[in-house]
Amino acid sequence: MALREKINAQFDQARALADAVLFEFGRSRRINLELRRYIRQWQPQLRTLFVLRIASWKYRAQLPGFEVPYAVRLRQKAYDDVSARMLEQMADRIEKPVSSIPTGAEELHELLSRRLHDTEAEAFRELAVAQAESFVTFFHRIDELTDSLAKEMAADGVCWS
Repeated sequence: MALREKINAQFDQARALADAVLFEFGRSRRINLELRRYIRQWQPQLRTLFVLRIASWKYRAQLPGFEVPYAVRLRQKAYDDVSARMLEQMADRIEKPVSSIPTGAEELHELLSRRLHDTEAEAFRELAVAQAESFVTFFHRIDELTDSLAKEMAADGVCWS
């Protein structure tokens, strides 16, 4: 709980710092205003993704109400690992020059889709239908949000794909 609150406070601080850019002048103003636009545009999706990832962790930790069979957790871990690589690559594209980032986003996205499919299939094998549908819908939402954010970054000139 404390970590979640700390991260939320960091989101708030990033937003406040982005807004403070409006009062800064100098040679870096144009670049800072562009970064501010990205922060304001992407932060709601990143916050939502953060909240969904916390809930997804609850399945892995087997908290009450989030219990799933071991086989489902293994598939989820495989999905989470690839999803984390994808998010790390997105962050690298923001922080580093494009030429220093290895390509392969398309292959990573395909691998993520396969891992999601594997998780879905295992959930329907191991869980009651209603629980499997809820679990699968939840992970599809994470996947859709991650994909949407990656596409937005690419459309805004962050060379993700």
